[in-house]
Amino acid sequence: MTQHGCEEYSTSMRTTRMRSWARTAAIASVAFAALLLAAPGIPAQSSFSTGIGGIFYRYETGFLSTHLTYLFEREDQLEINAGAAFGITTRSDNGDVEPQFLIPVNLGLNFLFPNENATFLFGTGISPMFHFNPTEDDDFEFLMGPYAKVGLRVPVHRIMDWGLELQQDLLIGGDDWINTATRVFTGITFTFTQ
Repeated sequence: MTQHGCEEYSTSMRTTRMRSWARTAAIASVAFAALLLAAPGIPAQSSFSTGIGGIFYRYETGFLSTHLTYLFEREDQLEINAGAAFGITTRSDNGDVEPQFLIPVNLGLNFLFPNENATFLFGTGISPMFHFNPTEDDDFEFLMGPYAKVGLRVPVHRIMDWGLELQQDLLIGGDDWINTATRVFTGITFTFTQ
């Protein structure tokens, strides 16, 4: 086998392993979310959060992103957070513009600290993340690790709050094995029940 053939085989095996990890993580994430949501407890209030922001991946690449999160309040001032973001950036390669995508998922808990004019939050959990370039088969990374975030929500309507969140991820995987991502989001949280 030539050196070029060995490199192609190695890249193919790495891509197959990464996709297998991604499938396993996706199944585990869905199972974890289902267990959290099905846990016994008092009647809960559900809400959604959506918005726009930026993800600074490895402090090298910035992604413009949108997010959607389902928030499930289990007890007074504690909510389960299950959501995902979609990030995109582009790079120029010999005159061709190629996109890169980053899809982080959040599964965790938010601790709420309400006061008269605003609600502060601290959240922690686990974040599987998928990073890929659709124009290249071997440019796929799966990373996963813990995150911590802080946020602020200000009521602007009877069923809607404006929010700002800052999140730091510590991600394991990829070529570098230890990676970081910083996320900044603004958006609205809305509730259909009171």
